[in-house]
Amino acid sequence: MYTCDFIAKYLKKRGVKQVFGTPGSDTINLINAFSDQGINYVLTHHENTAAYMASTYGEITGIPGVVIVTKGPGITNLASGIASAHLDRRPIIVFSAIIDPELLSKNPHQEVPLVAFGGLITKLSEELTSANATTLLDRAYNIAIDPRPGAVYLPISPVQAITEIDIDDSEIDRIITSANKSITVDKKSINKAIDLINASKKPIMVAGVGSVASKISNELLLFMHKIDSPACVTLQAVGNIPCNDSLYLGMYGWFGTPIDEMLKEADLIITVGLDGWDIIRPYKSEVPIISIDDADVNDRTFQPVSVGLKGNMAETLRSLQNLLEERETDSDWLEKAKDCFEKIHNFELGISSEYKESSGIAPQAVYKEIRKVVPEETIIAADAGAHKSLASQAWLTNLPLKYFVSNGLSPMGFSLGAAMGAKLALPSAPVISFVGDGGFLMYAGELATWRRLNIAMIQVIMVDNGLTQVKSKQLKKGYNTESTSFEKIEYKKIVESFGIDAIEADNVSELVQGIKMALQLNKPVSIIVNLDGSEYLRMPSAV
Repeated sequence: MYTCDFIAKYLKKRGVKQVFGTPGSDTINLINAFSDQGINYVLTHHENTAAYMASTYGEITGIPGVVIVTKGPGITNLASGIASAHLDRRPIIVFSAIIDPELLSKNPHQEVPLVAFGGLITKLSEELTSANATTLLDRAYNIAIDPRPGAVYLPISPVQAITEIDIDDSEIDRIITSANKSITVDKKSINKAIDLINASKKPIMVAGVGSVASKISNELLLFMHKIDSPACVTLQAVGNIPCNDSLYLGMYGWFGTPIDEMLKEADLIITVGLDGWDIIRPYKSEVPIISIDDADVNDRTFQPVSVGLKGNMAETLRSLQNLLEERETDSDWLEKAKDCFEKIHNFELGISSEYKESSGIAPQAVYKEIRKVVPEETIIAADAGAHKSLASQAWLTNLPLKYFVSNGLSPMGFSLGAAMGAKLALPSAPVISFVGDGGFLMYAGELATWRRLNIAMIQVIMVDNGLTQVKSKQLKKGYNTESTSFEKIEYKKIVESFGIDAIEADNVSELVQGIKMALQLNKPVSIIVNLDGSEYLRMPSAV
């Protein structure tokens, strides 16, 4: 069979049901091979959107999202999408064309050192050929989903794509191997951790993005209650501990002054799945740190580590839980945990006394009011910008894999593609994309993708006529803001020109009614929310 047919058949056996991208004439053989296997090619209008769709689709399903683009500008355009999946720890496999070595000397058109370029922003970057396809593809698949999932890149030339390889359908199952399993933690380290936990009266836990990729929400929750420890999460781990849990503190990093205070008063810190790419601010501890992870137990962001438990995190948490003796957490410490959560939501996320509804909707009210009227299983994707910091605390979710942001890279324009990918992975779940006006304008063309696919979800466009996260810092320093300000645009007309319903909201009542209407319509709907952007500056830790 052709190499391209082998790729498609192998990935179909792995569970791939669709691929994403913006094609070139040099990738049509590979795309057609997927089509012959009944695997749909989802066309996007910018390569990055294909990667954002693939990344959330891959994270939810556990099967790497697949992207196919052309060589040269296809990959350079895709750089943010690849790097985002890599740093956000979401599994994707990227294919592109590459110039065949025999043709390179004759026509170097669009030549970029693709393998070297991909190596900077992926876990693996190797050219795929007919000679190595049967081993490299399987290895790349496992690397994509191994502990700390991420992006792998496999360029293949059009010549190699239609080169015969000596394998038949019955042999493909034989070459499929499992990903490497994490090692089991040694007993000596487990015993050291148990001694520290038993001696602790004021423990605190920090759950990171690794706990999401490993899908250990249940084990995390059982262990947290076994030791009666308050816990916070990093930004991409929101929802991995239910926000309505009595021990939940909130998200560490933004609006985090009360959590900072608890970290300083704690006598033990336990990190689970901590990953520096998802940390807003590092923390230097004066008390022991137990680090639990399946890839790196010496993350540079929470230091110094006293005991590292490297291995399968679910097994480690169960072992600790089974071996721990009965212990008591200080009752005042538990009360302080409740106060911490309340301070964040009632003070740091509270609407200021200077706010006037006539100036627009307070940005923190957008998330809080929408949360009240949508189903618990609602998935949101929040774009980069000032409003992302609000989302991490104001959006309360009690379920894992319902909250998606890019924090490792934080590119603007992430949320629409991420939301579409999530909806394709979980068609029955309500999905909302939150995007600022700056991010919306970067990828407005993807409204055509959304409309063509007819994905029933909601887009909330938060309008304050500027790049507020940067602008706020300029204002605090007394700098000129011409680089972060732009004129008001008729967003409703833009959305409607793509055949998508648009609702405009100038106050909370209109916003709530718009959300309820959009849910009932069960079709693509954008809600344009006119904000009082100055409210960001009045919140203690917003920007």
